[in-house]
This record gives sequence, structure tokens and C-alpha cells, in this order.
Amino acid sequence: MGVCLTATTWLQWIVQPASWWVILQVALGLGFVIFVHELGHFLVAKACGVKCEKFFLGFDVGGLKLASVKWGETEYGIGALPLGGYVKMLGQDDNPAAAAREAGRARAVLESGDLPKEPAAGPHPAWDPRSYPAQSVPERMAIISAGVVMNVIFAILMASLAFGLGVRELTCEVSGVRPGGAAWRAGLRTGDEITAIGRLRDPIFSDLQKGVTLGDVASGVEFTIRRPADGSTRTVLLRPDTDLGVPTVGVTSPFSVTLPADLAAGLPGAAGRATPPLAPGDTVRAVDGAAVHTYAELIAALATRVERPVTLTVDRPARDGRAAATVDVVVPPQPLRTTGMVMTPLEVKAVQDDSPASVAGVRPGDRIVAVDGETVGDPFTLDERLRRRAGDTVRLALDREGAPVEIDVSPRAVSWLEEARWPTSPIAVSALGVAIGIDALVAAVVPAGPADRAGITPGDRVARVRFRVPGDAADRSDAGLELSAAAPSWPYAVAALQQVEDGTLLDLVVAGPNGERRDVTITPAVDPDRFVVDRGLVFEPVYRTLKAASLPAAIGLGFGRAIDDLSLVYRFLHKLTVNQISPRLLGGPIEIAKQAGKSAEEGFSRFLLFLTMLSANLAVVNFLPIPVLDGGHMVFLAYEWLRGKPPSEGVVATLSYVGLALILTLMTFVFGLDLGLIPRR
Repeated sequence: MGVCLTATTWLQWIVQPASWWVILQVALGLGFVIFVHELGHFLVAKACGVKCEKFFLGFDVGGLKLASVKWGETEYGIGALPLGGYVKMLGQDDNPAAAAREAGRARAVLESGDLPKEPAAGPHPAWDPRSYPAQSVPERMAIISAGVVMNVIFAILMASLAFGLGVRELTCEVSGVRPGGAAWRAGLRTGDEITAIGRLRDPIFSDLQKGVTLGDVASGVEFTIRRPADGSTRTVLLRPDTDLGVPTVGVTSPFSVTLPADLAAGLPGAAGRATPPLAPGDTVRAVDGAAVHTYAELIAALATRVERPVTLTVDRPARDGRAAATVDVVVPPQPLRTTGMVMTPLEVKAVQDDSPASVAGVRPGDRIVAVDGETVGDPFTLDERLRRRAGDTVRLALDREGAPVEIDVSPRAVSWLEEARWPTSPIAVSALGVAIGIDALVAAVVPAGPADRAGITPGDRVARVRFRVPGDAADRSDAGLELSAAAPSWPYAVAALQQVEDGTLLDLVVAGPNGERRDVTITPAVDPDRFVVDRGLVFEPVYRTLKAASLPAAIGLGFGRAIDDLSLVYRFLHKLTVNQISPRLLGGPIEIAKQAGKSAEEGFSRFLLFLTMLSANLAVVNFLPIPVLDGGHMVFLAYEWLRGKPPSEGVVATLSYVGLALILTLMTFVFGLDLGLIPRR
């Protein structure tokens, strides 16, 4: 399950000495990207004979700075506001008011006759010959574009170094699919391999993310899928979903059969009660003596043994002075935790291609009313009941737009996972191949069950869910997981309940039939007849290492990665303008620092690729045609070159103020996203 780190958690992480090296890498890396950009401006300006008065990382707003030194004619320093950097050239200022004052100063000098004896070059004879405006238009274009050019060069060099060292990339395999999502509808399942995305062959998982996020949402993205279980290969057209705020096809990254090397917190569920205990780095080789090689094979083996203990044969690496060994570990079954509430099933959200339901004619929008003449009952048990009828014929009573319809369907056997581990996800009735929504409206309660004991009655609606570990006091200020008609996330809460530690309580906000809200605490119970397939086992992702065999190969890979990152920024901006991507996906300085820290923790090569991406972003964004940015200056210069004279100071000042207002508005927006003041969905 994804976890959102609180401010307290981040503070705890920051004060740990083990985190300081990561923090140092992030600070140096981000600072260096900005330094490279400003160095480009500085070097070309000096080459053109322009006097550079300041070279600062960060902004010395109000004269506030951490450090500075005057060397020659330039002051070098670090400003107190760490949001970028700048080079201050004589006669040039991004602040419209300051630029106007400088222009006035230049005119006053001209009128006083106190000009240097050397002839002034360029179209502005009123300016000091060493000022920025005194240079020719091509020279000023070179100065302005130098920052972007340096960022592109830096991106290529960083990516080349990363591929020279070797980069671990996630393989493009599927460990799970989101019920009702595009991949689920096309029939993808655990263990499938994505061998092509459009024309791209042998992709990695990041290619999947980019291909979907920035692909054609309306027309769809073509995927070639190989299923190792039967050796088949097929091509499908997936139309990404946008209900999560970003285009996605709903697949999770690949899992191996090796436990993480760091299991300091232990394993959840039954896996944490294994005898003898599972150890970091254990690799599962067999289940009850039957060999397994992949995560899909492991899940298939566990799915047929959910109600009884299983013996996992694991290869245990040498550790803490102990020799490597092969160990048999017994993992008990994991009964499902339950709240004792029977929730209200909604209509069919999606039907899987080539599934029993699809063949029988079930449609999205149908509501399953009865199965073989009996009411649906608890929708969370429907799939398990139908799996026991695999190969038989059952009759579904449907409500189709208010009209009763009966359909015969033959449920199938299932040996893969389709769990609702995404917010707002429906549940999968895998035996039929349908995904149905679950409303947080209580249809019934189990007599003497957890909900009944807590005073919950039919007609109540769960509006909020919070998990509370044993011993902690109730924290009503914690927002928890909000549930509503727009975000029916009860299946997500139930999936999360299976992964928390034993004894965890559920603090609920419940609305009665009349709308009155009350706080309720539930102590979950276990259902001895229902079980969790994966038993709390957690595995390392599946990686492959991309490493260049030679320096030219590293440069080639680095060049390709940098160009790809540059094009991705433009494609992302295009998706924003046509409203295919939400602006709430943007991130500000805090989010950038978080992602940089995560990349640094994953290894130096991964961090270099993050800097590549960041440098490409800086190059593209800085060259957008917005006044006060480099791209805006280039527009003014292009106008001057074509017209033979610069735009009027009034026009420049007005457009610069508009551009500045736009930038400040954007910065306020992304800071609001970073700080959680603006929700990301």
C-alpha cells in the first residue's frame, strides 16, 4: 500500500545521521543544476565583454545572503532564498522596475556627457559599451540561450555517466492489475510481460509510465503482451483511464520471489509468524515441494492452498557470519480481517475482454441482483463463492436500466491476484470477469460482529476511515481516508486492513440515515472461512541493469535519455494545455527535493538520471516564451532583430509584470500542492 509521509515523519528522517549523506547529495545536485545554468549565461556574457556584477545561487532578496565574496568586478554569493539563481549583468535586470531605473540611469549618463571614450557598439549607444543592452542582438541571444544550452549539455553528460556506471531499471512485467482499469479490461494479469509499447521494443517500466501518461488518451496506446504461463503473445489497444488524476492503465511494477534485504520492521500478516522466521534476502524456491521461479508462479501456488499452512523452501544468503543455506519455512494461513459490515454493491463498472461475463453478455452498468435465485449478500464474498462453482453454470439476475434480465454464465478458475489496492477502485469478481463498485452504505451487519457491537446499523454510511495501532490514543484531527459517492474507497480500506499489524483499530466517522455524524471505533475480527492469498509476503522488485559497454555507447545512451527527457517535458506541457493531465500533478521545490532524496537513496546512478531529468525540465521551462524567463527575453530579441529596434520600455515592462504575475501564481500553486494546502485530486 502507498503511504503518505507526514511532516513529523520527514523531520524524523532528516535528523537521522544515515540520511545526511542523502541530504548532502540532494543539496549539491540541485545546486549544481542551477549553477550550470547560470554558468552558461556568465561565461558567454564574459566572452562578449559584458560586465557581470553578480553571480548568485539562490536569491539575495532584501540583501539577505548566506555568503558572498567579491572577486574582480563580480560578486559571487549564495542567497538566502534557495529557489534558483541569477547572473546580474550591467544594464540588465529581470525586475521590470529595476530595468526601468537602469534605463533612466543610462539616459542620465548620456545627457551628462560622462560616457567612456571608447565607441559604443550595438543598437543602444546610450549604454555603457560593457553593458548587456549595448551588445548586438546575436550576442544577446547567445547570452540568453547559453543557460539552456548548458543545461542540455549537462543532462547529456549526467545521463552518459549514469549509463557508464550502470543503472538499475524495473523490468516491464506485471505483478497486479487494478480492477476495472484499462489493463484489467484487456485481460492482463499477474506474470504478464509487456514486450512492446507502440514502436518501442523491450521497454522498461519507466517507459510504460511515460508511454501511458504522455500517450494518446483518446485513441489509446498499443501494447504487445507475452504470457509466460502459456507462451502466448498478443497485441492489445489500451485506452488509459483518467479517474485518478493522471492517465494510467492500472498495473503494478514487477515483484521477484526474493524478500527485501532490509526487513527491520518485519513482515505483516502470517508471513511475520513463519516458523522459523523468514529472513532478509530469502529467495523462495518451492511451495510444498513444487518449484516456483516467478512471482506469478508463487501466487498461483498459494492461491490453491489458502486455508492451510504452506512450506516455503528458501535460499538464505550468507549473513551476519552465517553461511548460506537452504531452509524450509512454514507459513500459517492468514484469515481475512473483517468489520462485520455488509456493504451495498453498485453496478458493474467494467467487463473484462474474453471473460465468462463478456461471453455471456454482461454489460457495464448492469447491477447483479441475485445468483441462482439468491441475493448477492456480501459483495466481498461473491468472487469466492463463484470460484467454488468454476465450470458449472450459474444464473445471474441483473437489473439493466430498470429492466430485469437473466443470464447464464460459467465461472472460471482463478490463480492470479486482482485486489483493490488503489483508492476508488471497484472490486474484481475474477471468476466472472466483472468489476463492481462498492458503496460505503451499510446494507446489513453481522449479528454480534464488530460493527454490531460498535452500534452500527443498516442505513449508516461510513464517511471516513482511520487506522490506529494498538496503544495509540484516538486522533480525530487525522483526516484519514475520506469516503464519498465520488470516491467510493471502501474496497481500498478493506485491502489496507489486511496489511496492518495485529490489534489495529478502525476509527470511523459514520453518518446516520438522517445525516448526523458520529465517531465509532471498531475492533476488527477474523473470518475463519476466508483467507488472504499472499499472507503478507513482501518481495523485492525485479530489476535489470543497463550499462554501456564503451564510452561511445554511454554517450549514445546519455544523449538519447536527455533528448527523451526534453521531449517529455514538451509533451507533458501539451497534455496540460489540452486538459488530458491535471495541473495538480505539478510539483514545486519541496516535491523536487523529496524526489531527489528518493533517487539518491536508490543509488548514485539513479540520482544522476534524476538530475538529467531536472536539467531537461529547467532547460525547457526556462525557454518558454514568458516574459522574465529566458524564453521571454528571446521573444523580445527576435522582435528587435526583425523590426530593427527594440520594443518600447512600456510594452516590455507591462508584459514583464504579466509574466512575473504568472510565475508567482504558478509558484504559489505548486507550493500549495507541496504543502498539502491544495489537494492533488
